[in-house]
Amino acid sequence: MADVKEWTDKYNPFNSDKLFAHYHRWQKIQRGEDIPAPALVTVDPINACNYKCVWCNADYVLGKNKGMISNNSLDEIADFLPKWGENMGYPEFPVHAVCIAGGGEPLLHPYVGKFIEKLHHNEIKSGVVTNGVNIDRHLDSLIYCDWVGVSMDCATEETNQKLKGCRPGEFTRAIDGIQALISYSSEKSDSRLGLPGQGHGVSYKYLLHPGNVHEVYDAAVLAKEIGCRSLHVRPFGLSWDKVGEGIAKIDGFSDEKLDLFKEQIAKARELEDDTFRVFGVTHKFDGNFGKSNMFKRCHAVFMTGVFMPPTTKGAEGFNFGLCCDRRGDDRLTLEDLTTPDDVENFWGSSKHWKMFDDINVKSCPRCTYQPHNQIYENAIDGDGDNMTIDFI
Repeated sequence: MADVKEWTDKYNPFNSDKLFAHYHRWQKIQRGEDIPAPALVTVDPINACNYKCVWCNADYVLGKNKGMISNNSLDEIADFLPKWGENMGYPEFPVHAVCIAGGGEPLLHPYVGKFIEKLHHNEIKSGVVTNGVNIDRHLDSLIYCDWVGVSMDCATEETNQKLKGCRPGEFTRAIDGIQALISYSSEKSDSRLGLPGQGHGVSYKYLLHPGNVHEVYDAAVLAKEIGCRSLHVRPFGLSWDKVGEGIAKIDGFSDEKLDLFKEQIAKARELEDDTFRVFGVTHKFDGNFGKSNMFKRCHAVFMTGVFMPPTTKGAEGFNFGLCCDRRGDDRLTLEDLTTPDDVENFWGSSKHWKMFDDINVKSCPRCTYQPHNQIYENAIDGDGDNMTIDFI
């Protein structure tokens, strides 16, 4: 498949070149030294979901751990994050942001709104990835997010039920929730969601699958009509626990489907204007939407992390994982930690480096952090100064 134009404006939320902004932070990743806190962490408040998507990449962790992070532990995490950088000896490198996502649907956690508000109070930016069904229950708190990405993945109720196992009416409920949130955020003077620019607002997310390629353009029309800032399309991928089964690439994207995708995304892009953009993000995949992990070692495990529900159901505390693409993989997970101090003590330790040493990137799925690792190897810690980075 020929390369697909991913965007018309390179200054957008999905351009991985923005990772160069963290160049000086990542220079500090050295064995035996204190390592700065990550700029971004992910928090999975709950391992539960009201959908049954055919492409679910969290079914392994959902089957293994159906717990949630307690209200008290969420508060502790929110209070810990602003201090983490200073505690590591790098006050100039604080944690800037939290992605609230899941091993499931984060808005099912009854305390998630208060958690968002506490992050906002602590001057930590947040974004939420949700299937949208429960947006209407959290309007007052979601306006304090910088962005909300709603995983709609289709343009019709029929496809929604076929691919996502939804009940009748839930597609419409999600659309209504998006409209309500966009309207509400525009009315509130203290809303971060309503701030101008592509980095804010609601994004209509579309996980591309052979069963929904034909609806990309219709989804773009719908997304623009209801006031979303963007349509964000990317291919689905194999989950980490299935990569070891010897599946070389994703089945189902025939040449006809790939050509149809190109037609759909090009047509959708004709809808763009100053307030709406279409992003067909494919740079983390090969030409057939298979994985393309073009790096040798995974230094991304020093650049971000995931707070997840504890393994022991009902326990205080949380699990802490090093990779959002390998949720539930005990080789990259610290289980049943009691307080955030446990994460701080682990960060940059010999145990942390041992986990790094043991990673075989060939066994990984499509990597969310491929650009992190490529930048690190080629511009920060590679063999020579490949980019003469100081010559601006």
